Amino acid sequence: MTTISFTAKTCIVCRAEHEYTEIDSTMVFGSPDLDSRPPEMMRSTIFAWVQCCPACGYCAEDVSKAPKQAKVIVKSTQYQAQLADPAMPELANHFLCQAMIHEHAGDYAAAAWAIVHAARVCDDEEKSESAKTCRIRAANTVLRAIAAGQEFTEQRGAETVILADLLRRAGAFAEARTIIARRRPGITDSTILRLLAFQDSLIARGDVARHTLDEAMGEDE
Repeated sequence: MTTISFTAKTCIVCRAEHEYTEIDSTMVFGSPDLDSRPPEMMRSTIFAWVQCCPACGYCAEDVSKAPKQAKVIVKSTQYQAQLADPAMPELANHFLCQAMIHEHAGDYAAAAWAIVHAARVCDDEEKSESAKTCRIRAANTVLRAIAAGQEFTEQRGAETVILADLLRRAGAFAEARTIIARRRPGITDSTILRLLAFQDSLIARGDVARHTLDEAMGEDE
């Protein structure tokens, strides 16, 4: 069961006050995807993972908070164009705008997660090309986070599984193979290595579909 509430918040960028939906509690039933997307019921709460101010378009996990320069970014032509991009579902645009805020603040790990969420929204809306675009962008942003020494995942090596999954599902098989080959020698965790082997098998047969951790670990058999 998922419970929600409605909370009045003041946008830190434009000072407009509106009500926003927040998730108070939810449950999960099943296995997460290889990119760590949770199963239902949490899966369907994605609509509340980003808030968008109806007045100015500021997008954030919490519109009452913002990093420095957020107001300048929100007013920029690039930001407003992303907010209204017709190639993306509205919710995906909100996540992509959130990613722009994080990128300008230098938080590439948070930006990458926002872009991953945008890809998931595109999946739900059956916008395959838009989802592919988001996944390529997310993978590039994950690599920026790693280069900057930022932690993308809590478990060491899990970022490689997610990177491979982003590239595989975008159809970038050669790039996914390269990432796995380059990063696997530094991984010792047996579970991570098993997940990478499963990614290898999916890449070998040109599979771009969604798969779960249970599938990879053989628990569906």
